[in-house]
This record gives sequence, structure tokens and C-alpha cells, in this order.
Amino acid sequence: MLKYVLGVDGGNSKTDYLLCREDGAFVDILRRPSCSHEHDGVGYDGMQEKMQSHLNDLFAKHNITVKNIVAAGFGLAGADVPDQIINLKKRVENIGFANYGLANDGILGVKAMASAGVCSINGSGTVALGIDETGEVLQVGGIGPLSGDHAGGGVVARNAIEATYSYYYRSGKNSEAFPKILELLGLKDASGLFVKISESGYYWRNTTDIIKIVDSAAANGDEVCQKILDAVGINCGEGVAGCIRNLNFSKEVTIVKAGSIWTKLKYTGMANKFEEVIKQNISLPIKPVLLFAPPALGAAFWALELAKGRLDEKYRQEMTAFLTVDKYEELVTE
Repeated sequence: MLKYVLGVDGGNSKTDYLLCREDGAFVDILRRPSCSHEHDGVGYDGMQEKMQSHLNDLFAKHNITVKNIVAAGFGLAGADVPDQIINLKKRVENIGFANYGLANDGILGVKAMASAGVCSINGSGTVALGIDETGEVLQVGGIGPLSGDHAGGGVVARNAIEATYSYYYRSGKNSEAFPKILELLGLKDASGLFVKISESGYYWRNTTDIIKIVDSAAANGDEVCQKILDAVGINCGEGVAGCIRNLNFSKEVTIVKAGSIWTKLKYTGMANKFEEVIKQNISLPIKPVLLFAPPALGAAFWALELAKGRLDEKYRQEMTAFLTVDKYEELVTE
């Protein structure tokens, strides 16, 4: 019987299933809509039904069943707290998986780049997710301000709007970004700003453009915008440092930075603050890297680790060189 490993990147917008042979050879990538239990309110049973349907398509294509899968790695959106993880594991086991790893999809950033480490997600939202040398997984944040989440694109946009209002109507400092933000919001001057920011979802509709304005100003030396982005770096650094302290690392810790706020901005001060905070709070050396591999590849690497006991680093390098983000998208079947 042919044996395979399966990597699953189950996000809120889509689910990718990456199939490899047990020897690590690439086989296929199937993309289907999100199967998250939180997506469209389908719940855990709905998640199981969707995933089973997706896997039926993949397995039928290659004339295999779940019995051919010797190990699987699942990175699933909404796997945030113990009760959610317990329920998701139950559904995965109902499908027929026995040897598998399952955690929030943020874990895949680590697994794509290293066997152990911490991933700092700084995209539309933020979370720090780590896995140590013993395989223990810890998530720090990811549920909003009450868990200290003050990073990500939504926070940058919100704080930029707050700073704009503060300058015009409170006692805030001026910034080159403010006239551009007013223009983006369709305002000729600040007289309509209060009404505009009272509208529900006003900044979510403009988040990407607001971030670009803030980033450009910060890169030009604008103090207000630098402060906004520096605060994001500090917040992410605090989450990562806390994650490291609460796990068991004995050597250099790989820190994977993922998400558009980490990968697309020009301003470098945010990353500098991030690293400073981590170094101030932990004694181990760190190795910050940007995520350049597809997350589903991290899930497949995780599965291979479970199947073989360890992952050969030469293979990791060869596979990430072969399955670049662009190549990955070319190979996706839908």
C-alpha cells in the first residue's frame, strides 16, 4: 500500500490540502473553500462534513483513502482555546486520522521554516504561536485587546485615524499623513471627520490605503507615524517573548514573521523595536526570518516529522526552493 503524508492549511478564506509521498516527494495541492467551524456558522459538525468532502475529492483523484495517510499536520483557523482544539481533534479523528498534529494555522509559519520556534503573525490581525523542541504548542493572544493584541493592520488604521482626530480636535502632534487620510476619507477638511469616524466600519473600508500612507510617512521620518508602527513592533515583540518564556527552548529560537504588516512595509523601525523587546526579555539568541514559504508546506513538513521522527534540513531547503509561493500557486488544483 502506497503511503502518504498530508498537510492542511485551513484558513478563514480557503483550505489547502498538500499531499506528499512518505518519502517527501510532492504529489498534489487541492484548494477548496474554508472549512473553518467559524466560517458561515457551520460549527464543528459542519467543519467535519466540509473537510470530509474535500478529502474525498483529493483521495478519489489519487485512488487512495485516509488509510494511506501515515501522518497529517493541521493548521486550522479558530483553533484558539482548549475547547476548540478538543472539538476539532474529535472531528479530525472521526474522519479517520490517528497520527496527526493540530493547532491554530499560525503554527504553519514556524513549521515552514524550522522544526521549532515562534511565528509572529502581523497581518490584518495578530497572534504569536510557538512550538518548542518537545513539541509543546502555545498561542499568545489572537482573541483581541483583552489578550493584549494591539497589532495588525486594523490597529494601524485605527490608531492613524485616532491620531488624525487628536491633532485636529485634541492636543495631538501633526503628521504629513493627516491631509492624505482626510482626502482618502473623502473630506476636504477636518470639519466632517467626527461624522465620518462615527460611521460603522469606516476605517475597515480604507485599511490598506491608510497603512500605505502611514508606512510612507514613517519611512520619511514622520514622528507620529513612526510611533504608531513602533508600538506595533513592541506589541508583537512582547507576545513573542512571552511565548518563548512559557515554552521550553534550549538553543537559538527561530522567529518567523508572517503577514502583510511584516512583509510589505518599507519602514524598518518597527522590526527593530520588535527585536529589541524580545532581546530585553529573553536570554536565548534569536533568529528572526520572514516567512517565504507557503503555510501548507509547513503543515506537510509537520506531517513528515510525525511520520519519520525528524525532518532532514537538507530536504527542507530543497523543498522550499522547489515549492516557492509562485510555484505553489501554479500547482494548485481547484
